[in-house]
Amino acid sequence: MGLPPQLTLLRPLLLLSYSASYVPITIFRLLTSSPSKLLSWSSFQHAWFGNFWSWFGGVSRENANATVSPLVRANVSGIVLDIGPGSGEWVYLYAATANKVTKVYGVKPNPEHHAALRRRVQAAGLKGIYEILPVGAQDLGSVGLEVESVDTIVTLQTLCSCPGPQDIIKSLYPYLKKGGTWLVYEHVKTKYHDHLVGYWQPGDWEEVSLRAGEGEGPYDTIPHSLGTLVKRK
Repeated sequence: MGLPPQLTLLRPLLLLSYSASYVPITIFRLLTSSPSKLLSWSSFQHAWFGNFWSWFGGVSRENANATVSPLVRANVSGIVLDIGPGSGEWVYLYAATANKVTKVYGVKPNPEHHAALRRRVQAAGLKGIYEILPVGAQDLGSVGLEVESVDTIVTLQTLCSCPGPQDIIKSLYPYLKKGGTWLVYEHVKTKYHDHLVGYWQPGDWEEVSLRAGEGEGPYDTIPHSLGTLVKRK
């Protein structure tokens, strides 16, 4: 017998407890490798999240694979901007669509993830195709990315962890080519299920195809919205 749906209300507390359990692990690892990072809250946060995500990233992928895999395989093409790829949990999907994908830029400012991300790029046979951009979404111009040069933007459970998602969307929109596709699988507030497009209103869209996560009900505290948006030509 499955758990009562009301118990899903406790999921955020469970995630917080998992995350907190990595605090002592992170402190120990930094003491033995990079103690200076303990003196900077930002550096400590990056290391903490990197350690936590080394485990939880795989769990998240397993839970979302049945939804994300067909979404990416059907819609990704050309030059891709992969926003917040973490430790590379979804990199294999770009290898599986190599006949459609010519270049992937992984936008990941947290250096704690880069080593694992590079290993997965290598394992997927994407060396030379997948390039890590070690900057935030608002700083892509500083690494030479040109406006209207990207065929597909991919955000998979990324915007929910960023402050000011509307600002990030506004920063990314100019890099998408006219007729290009923005591929979405994101956590959202329940009351915004029918109005998620509001987050993308800084741009002009020819087609919006977003829907709520399958099987998610009123007790889901971390619901999703997924689908695609096509930039007006």
